[in-house]
Amino acid sequence: MANHLYQGDLPATLTLGPVVAIDTETMGLDPRRDRLCVVQLSDGSGDAHLVQI
Repeated sequence: MANHLYQGDLPATLTLGPVVAIDTETMGLDPRRDRLCVVQLSDGSGDAHLVQI
């Protein structure tokens, strides 16, 4: 189980498979006002891929 942290975008070489779980974090609770800051992806293998926006 490993955590992989990326800045800005995922690498073009990353392959996650046909099914991916996605979680997002914002700076607050109002999606019209508060910006996206982190996207977390997992393909069920135990590894987490985090993109810091």
